[in-house]
Amino acid sequence: MIYWIRSFLKLKDRHYSSIVNQYKHVKGSAFFTGICFLLFLCSCTSADYQVTDTKETRVVVDSFVQADKLESLDILVVLDTSGSMSDNFNDVADGMELLRADIENLTLDYQFGYITMDPTRLGYLGPYSSSSTAIDMLMAPSLLPMTMLEEGFGATYTFLSTEEGLAFRRPEADFLLFLISDEDEQSAITDDLFYDWMHDEFKDVNHDIVCVVNPDDGSQQNSWSNEIGFKYIDLSNLYGKNVVDLQAEDWSVWLSDSSYIVNVKDSIALSAGDPIVESITVYIDHETTSRWSYSKKSNRVELGFTPDHGSLVEVGYKVYM
Repeated sequence: MIYWIRSFLKLKDRHYSSIVNQYKHVKGSAFFTGICFLLFLCSCTSADYQVTDTKETRVVVDSFVQADKLESLDILVVLDTSGSMSDNFNDVADGMELLRADIENLTLDYQFGYITMDPTRLGYLGPYSSSSTAIDMLMAPSLLPMTMLEEGFGATYTFLSTEEGLAFRRPEADFLLFLISDEDEQSAITDDLFYDWMHDEFKDVNHDIVCVVNPDDGSQQNSWSNEIGFKYIDLSNLYGKNVVDLQAEDWSVWLSDSSYIVNVKDSIALSAGDPIVESITVYIDHETTSRWSYSKKSNRVELGFTPDHGSLVEVGYKVYM
């Protein structure tokens, strides 16, 4: 651009010089003065140039698939039946009955099974289904045999390999595991190894875990630190959730933390910050919708409705590079 302007000015200078030479014989005259004044005005006149913002942008697409409706569910309750837990059995029974009511709001095709935490002395009761009475469910924890070992991971692994375990588990049903103890998990199986095994064992269905244990809230004395469910806490963290406090009156918090049972969404967090808001487009099953709003504070697109189970939700937008 600068080179073009300079060339243009040089051309004008040569043109002006020619005109001046043609009229140099009238130098000093009023005519010459007028010509020089006009040339001066021409030389001071410049073209207008428009500057355009040419920032480059890129397109980002974020998406999720709305969770399918829960069809069938198997719930395995792995319960510590050692002596220290005997005064918690009533709480466990009450908690399970409340959990049963929560599950019946989602599906009636469910079954409960109860086992002990001792792989060497596995006790099993079940299955309990929607046809089982409330008394059956309330009595189950206290009917399991007393045991010494507190190996929740080991007991789960062993049970699911037995004839009773294979009969209890339905291949097409989603799976929910409850681990309930007032002590830490004491088998040789690490939390990450158990996590990997669970994902391999239930790779064809949805599954989740709920650990009902003593949390590490800083109130326990060092001499009683073994009561904290450290391995259960670590396992829960691997699933992106917190443990449920064994002493809590209401265990229904497990439902809101479940990774798949109520995992319906009505918003989506954008993966890139500072989107060009006017470029945002929302699709539900490839059809655009205007029923959304953008929250700058949380960088989320909030839908004005809850998409149906199985719906594909996509949000496309531009950001500056």
